[in-house]
Amino acid sequence: MIRFLKLLNLIRSKIIMLFRQYLQIIDWRMSNQHNTTTLGKHFSGIEKVKVGKYSYGQLNIEAYDHKDEKLIIGNFVSIASNVRFILGGNHQINTFSTFPLKSVFIGHSPQDDSTTKGAIAVEDEVWIGANSIIMSGITLGKGSIIATGSVVTKDVEPFSIVGGNPAKFIKWRIPEELIEERKKINLIDFDIELIKKENNIFYKTLDKDILDSIKKLKIK
Repeated sequence: MIRFLKLLNLIRSKIIMLFRQYLQIIDWRMSNQHNTTTLGKHFSGIEKVKVGKYSYGQLNIEAYDHKDEKLIIGNFVSIASNVRFILGGNHQINTFSTFPLKSVFIGHSPQDDSTTKGAIAVEDEVWIGANSIIMSGITLGKGSIIATGSVVTKDVEPFSIVGGNPAKFIKWRIPEELIEERKKINLIDFDIELIKKENNIFYKTLDKDILDSIKKLKIK
C-alpha cells in the first residue's frame, strides 16, 4: 500500500510539472509574438529571459535560481538546434571544497552553490551554430557567428567568427575596415516592406559600395 501511495504521489508530481511547463509555453508564446523562439524543456523562470524582434530558434536554458541569472537576446538572432545557454551553476573554487555542501546537507542555496558570472547578452544579428554552448557572463557581439559545436567562455567581438572548445577567433565575417561603419547600421531600423522590396541588395557580398547603397535605402 505504501509503495502504491508513493507511486501515486510521483505520478501526481509529474502531472503538475507537465501542466506548469504547458502554462509556461503558452505564457511565452503570448508575450513573444514579435519573435518565433520556443522554450526548451525543464526550464522555469521566463522572467529571466528577454528576446527581441524576429529572432528564432529553441532556447535550451540551464538555470539554477541565482538572482543574477539572465539571458538577453537581440533582434534578428538565428539560433540553430541544440544550442545551450548556461546561466549559472558555477561551484565555488577558492574554498576548502567545490562540493555544494549547503545545498546537499542544509537546503537549496543557489547564491553560494550555483553562482553565475552574470547575464548572457546576444546582440542583434548573431548566428549561433548547432550544438554550441554559451556560458554565463558572455556577450556575443553584433553580427558575430558562433561555429557549430563551440563552447563560448569569453566575449565575442562584433562581426567576428569564432569556433572550438574553448571558442577562439577564426576570422572577420566582413571586411575589417567596414566593421565600425556597419556597427552603426541596425537591421531592425529598416522597414520590413522595404527589405522585402529591396531584398537582393542584402544578399550581395558586402563591400563599401554595397554598404553605402544600403545606407541610402535607410535614408529613404
